[in-house]
Amino acid sequence: MFPSYLYLFAILAFDNSCSALNSCISSYCNSSSRRSITPRSLVILSVGRERRVTSPSNTSSQQQQLIDKEEAARIKRTGQAKLRLEKSVRRENRISILESSLDVLSSSERAELNGLLKVRDNFEEQYSTTSFTPEHVEFKRLHNEVFVALARYCHQDRQERGYIDDATIEKLNVFYLDGPDCGSTNILIDSAGFDPSQCYVANRHESTCKILKDVLPEDNVICATASESLSPSDNSHSFSDIDFASYYFDGCGGYVPHIIQMMSSALIRLDDDKQQPSRTTAVGFSLMGGNKDIVEKELAVCRALSIIANTRGMRTRSVLDDPTRYGIPNEICKTEGGTFTSWMLLEAEESR
Repeated sequence: MFPSYLYLFAILAFDNSCSALNSCISSYCNSSSRRSITPRSLVILSVGRERRVTSPSNTSSQQQQLIDKEEAARIKRTGQAKLRLEKSVRRENRISILESSLDVLSSSERAELNGLLKVRDNFEEQYSTTSFTPEHVEFKRLHNEVFVALARYCHQDRQERGYIDDATIEKLNVFYLDGPDCGSTNILIDSAGFDPSQCYVANRHESTCKILKDVLPEDNVICATASESLSPSDNSHSFSDIDFASYYFDGCGGYVPHIIQMMSSALIRLDDDKQQPSRTTAVGFSLMGGNKDIVEKELAVCRALSIIANTRGMRTRSVLDDPTRYGIPNEICKTEGGTFTSWMLLEAEESR
């Protein structure tokens, strides 16, 4: 028979090895050269079980980092927008001066004028729908319909939760990006019956903004980036004080930080007095390129949006996991060609 003292010896040896392993893990986590494992997710081993210790400050730390990053980004955006405006004004002034003296311009001045005109002409809208396949046109049409359905769902949910005062009949407002074809604008107004005053658009190209202002009120179109148009500004008009039921960041390319920056601009309010309550809000975004890492990119955006939602006491829900709940056809697709479009809903924590 196996001696009982050997059983005791084996148990003590196992406990000692666990203690040694925990000590090694702690040393590894505290090393400045190794950051892939942190004490916040340290696994403590014991006889017959394991448990995970998570720092309660982890989530709040992530939120604060995101808020600090957005605050720094807004300061930078304000400066960039101001510099771009000043540069544009200087260029237009110089063009006017040179064009008023065409008969006496030197060869170097003519070359300067041609260069300035080329810069101005090149900064025109490159977006064109003429190259779209019928499948892509249909894909974009369906996702614009998703945009409409989610905006209405959010507006109704806000009414049911008492966020909207029926006596004032608060407007259902939406923010989106649009091109010179006014594709999203036409669907919102002509097909969905939105009033033009409910539609807010940003575009960096003056030529496109002029077209959009023929359809929408002038104050509803800002010639700037999405982030600039949604950030508070002392120097120019912005949409920062408008409560939107739904955002559609379409045509954003495949650069994840750019998309996250737009979402931060739209949803993070640095001034607590202007912080909106936890009103149900929809967010859609497109990733271009169709590369094999597109799923990882979507994951990165959705995780960032979850942290942004937490700053407002909200959580995220993937809309296309249960489309019929929001009045969206089951056959809706996320991908077509090189475009990947996803939709998320921000809801108050208690709605879960």
